[in-house]
Amino acid sequence: MLNFCVMGWFATTRAILELVYFVSGIIIAVAAVLALSQIRLTKQIARANSRRESVKLAADLCKYFADPVVPLWGKADDDCAKAGVKCLTVTAVPGQPTFLIKDGEIVNHQFNLRQLIDDSPKLNSAVTYLNALEAFAIPFAAGVADEDIGYRETARPFLQGVQTYMPVIYHLRITNRGRFESIIRLYATWSKRLAADVNAPIVKALQDLVRDATKDRIKPLDEF
Repeated sequence: MLNFCVMGWFATTRAILELVYFVSGIIIAVAAVLALSQIRLTKQIARANSRRESVKLAADLCKYFADPVVPLWGKADDDCAKAGVKCLTVTAVPGQPTFLIKDGEIVNHQFNLRQLIDDSPKLNSAVTYLNALEAFAIPFAAGVADEDIGYRETARPFLQGVQTYMPVIYHLRITNRGRFESIIRLYATWSKRLAADVNAPIVKALQDLVRDATKDRIKPLDEF
């Protein structure tokens, strides 16, 4: 009788333990799923917050470009004109650009180096403008600010200003007075993007022309 009771107790205990083990496995699995979901949700929230901050920073930078960058650009233009600065006028060889950007360096330029040296004391306003422009470019070049917004709102005037004052940037580089790395990087990126945007309709028109020409070709008699 005692052995029967003991055996029954062991069987009951074993069944209870197996049930607890089974239930605990389910609980652990559910907890793991919930934890994974929480991690994913946390990452999504972090990405959303990061995106929101990136957009906000880009908007603030666009305001910064409007004031003070653009007024400083205008002052630089006025001061250079009044001082008779000539180094900004670059006579290009027909069929060639006035400069190229390659691996972050200004190459194949056609700047008048002698004129740059002579005009150097007259370029204070230009340097002030370029310093402000570098501050604008840093967050975009670093990927911190939303580049799409910056490009859409400021690309054309940014590129125009940089192109005008590229001889000054080159002079400051070779005299170790400033590298303006972010300006150069953003200029290289946005100039290619703008060229692609401008030429996209032409490329599409050519593709459509080729497609239509292929479709409308006259078939030889043996193809009928």
